[in-house]
Amino acid sequence: MTERPRVLQMGPDPRIGGGMAAVLRGLLESPLATRFELEVDSTYRGPARLDGIVVFAAALVRLAVWSLRGRGRIVHIHATVRGSSYRKAICVILAKVLRRRVVLQMHSGAGDIAAFAGGRGRIDLMALRRAFGLADRVLAVSAASAAALSRAYALEDIVVVPNPAPPVVALERSATEPDDPIEAVFLGGFANPAKGGDVMLASAAIASARDPRLRLILAGPGELPAAGAELVARGRVEWAGWLDARRKDEVLRRSRIFVMSSRSEGLPMALLEAMSYGLAIVATDVGGISEVAGSGEEALLVPGEDPEALATALCALAEDADLRGRLAAAATEKAAGLSGGVVAESIAAVYESLL
Repeated sequence: MTERPRVLQMGPDPRIGGGMAAVLRGLLESPLATRFELEVDSTYRGPARLDGIVVFAAALVRLAVWSLRGRGRIVHIHATVRGSSYRKAICVILAKVLRRRVVLQMHSGAGDIAAFAGGRGRIDLMALRRAFGLADRVLAVSAASAAALSRAYALEDIVVVPNPAPPVVALERSATEPDDPIEAVFLGGFANPAKGGDVMLASAAIASARDPRLRLILAGPGELPAAGAELVARGRVEWAGWLDARRKDEVLRRSRIFVMSSRSEGLPMALLEAMSYGLAIVATDVGGISEVAGSGEEALLVPGEDPEALATALCALAEDADLRGRLAAAATEKAAGLSGGVVAESIAAVYESLL
């Protein structure tokens, strides 16, 4: 029996939360794992600074041992902006010194990429450009992110590979009566400003005042700001905090609408998850969102930083069951076309080109 080619995946521990970890879990569970021997070298396991340094140093040692023992030829490095970019630049350099072929996949959105690169000093930016330029293939999760990477780091021939959508969840939601509450869920939390939690709260105040049937469930990492606590006290919204897999499944099953107020996104796993659950989508038109959810087709898209437009779209969906159903059905169909198998074929083609 022919041995499967080995590929080392360098990124966050797949067991932790976050979009990049979810993507990595998806790759490990996809058909890609039947064609290639996928091994994981975790470079990040949590925010603790001292622990993070130790984890990253251990990851570099594992990369060196894996390479020197001839375990495999391809190292697939998963990166975002900020500290992740610096860590993964070191990984790229070490892998190339060890004569491995390198696939660098950037998971951040165009806005984050541009803001991060724009805030670097000349020496830092030059070092990142040199390191990223050593990669044999560079992947981006959307065309918008690819264009931002090209501008920021002078990279060419970037391959766009969207994130895989989770398997479609078979649900039969009952019809709503005129007085039934309509639940909408926001999963972005308040830890990352890029998720637009402040925009979400401003929109929630407007939308809940206009339509008393609308029930907003706010969830995700971070602490609920005072403005949110006031809405909770007035009975306008529910604060669910961080949701584990079981609780998130419960919330997505009971909701009718999914809302994103992000300032920057690559191709968010939360959006793909909501599409697979058959939710009607309201989202800001940033990053790669419009590449999988067209406005008026699979979602209602609004400009970023516009709570009024977000609230208007939320109320439109709460009031119109037919519109909710049409958008949800189209979103579910699109999610089915972005299955792990489809995305695995794209990444397999990249690997094959390097072998």
